[in-house]
Amino acid sequence: MKFKELKFINGICQLDYNYYVVSFTSSKDKSSYSCTIFNRAKLPVDLPGIKTEVIKNNKWTKINFSKIEIETLINKIQAFTGNKNPKNMDVSEFYKDIF
Repeated sequence: MKFKELKFINGICQLDYNYYVVSFTSSKDKSSYSCTIFNRAKLPVDLPGIKTEVIKNNKWTKINFSKIEIETLINKIQAFTGNKNPKNMDVSEFYKDIF
C-alpha cells in the first residue's frame, strides 16, 4: 500500500488489519505522522520489530514518520499480519488513542 492510498479524515487515517487497527495522525504542519497500533480490545500494542514510541527524557514519546517511512511501516505490518489489503476505516469506526 502506498501513502497516497491512505484516506486521512481530520488528520487521522486508520487501517483495519482484522485483529489490529493501525492509526496514523498527521502533525500540525502535515510533514510527519505518528502511529499507534491497537488490538481488537481497543488497547495500544507493540508488534515485534515495529517501533512507534521511544523513551526520551524518561518519557515515552511518539516517533514521527515521513511519508516514505509510513510506507515501510505499512509493509512491515502487512508482513506481520499477512493482510495486504487493509480497510480504510470511516470516522465513525475510529479507535480513540486513550494515552
